[in-house]
Amino acid sequence: MTNPLYPAFFRLDRLQLLVVGAGEVGEEKLSFILKSSPNARVVIVAPWMGEELKALLDKYNDAARTQVQSELDEAGFGGATLEAARFEAEPAAGEWRTVAGGTVIWYAREFRSADVTIADLVVAATNFKDINLAVHAAAKAARRLTNIADTPSLCDFYLGSIVTRGPLKIAISTNGQSPTFAKRFRQFLEAELPALETTNLLDDLKIFRDRLTGDFKAKVRQLNAVTSSLLSSTAGEAAGCRCPEGECLVEAAANTAPAAAAPAEPAEVPETPDSNENKA
Repeated sequence: MTNPLYPAFFRLDRLQLLVVGAGEVGEEKLSFILKSSPNARVVIVAPWMGEELKALLDKYNDAARTQVQSELDEAGFGGATLEAARFEAEPAAGEWRTVAGGTVIWYAREFRSADVTIADLVVAATNFKDINLAVHAAAKAARRLTNIADTPSLCDFYLGSIVTRGPLKIAISTNGQSPTFAKRFRQFLEAELPALETTNLLDDLKIFRDRLTGDFKAKVRQLNAVTSSLLSSTAGEAAGCRCPEGECLVEAAANTAPAAAAPAEPAEVPETPDSNENKA
């Protein structure tokens, strides 16, 4: 069966995310979300929070104590605008930040149907079917996109396997057919795409693109020429640049750009199972 899903990458710094539930399922969902999008704006509604999730959020918050807020971008996002939404006249039970500017706010109470109005995306992350169904009904009535734990048929979007290498992000889905294959394929890609080398390559390609001159077609030809060698190993050819001798701007950029420092290691977070795709 062909996978009919359409992949899209959400900017969770510009969207509000509501997560209902803060136990084992909530911890699994949030660890996955924050690992991939540490700048997310999240509101949690749950009468209690598991120790594992609290420890995870405390770890992010401890690393963010020296955080410097970003400047506003052209769309007006940045700095304090990245804070998660709040329920008016209602005290929060906990607040956490991440180094990337993300915020998590927890309200210690039961879910109310009106809660979905503050969110763009809604995740039901409990082990209780009646609560998850109530979240789904409220979210659909308010035309919010939903992800319902362990109920793929009610999900508007899934949380699949993700590979991140600097600016490169690859999402993997088998449409629930085999989360195990998705996990193994993620591991394969992580082994084949070393973090530092992949990041440096993309940085050099960005410099190359910025230095291109000529019309659109000429730029496309040069970009195709310099990136064609990336596929040479699959064609059984020796790897190498196909640009004319002395005209490769990627080589020039790599030779003139300052040496790239190894990217800082992110705060350690627990390994997240890839079963999110099927559990969703």
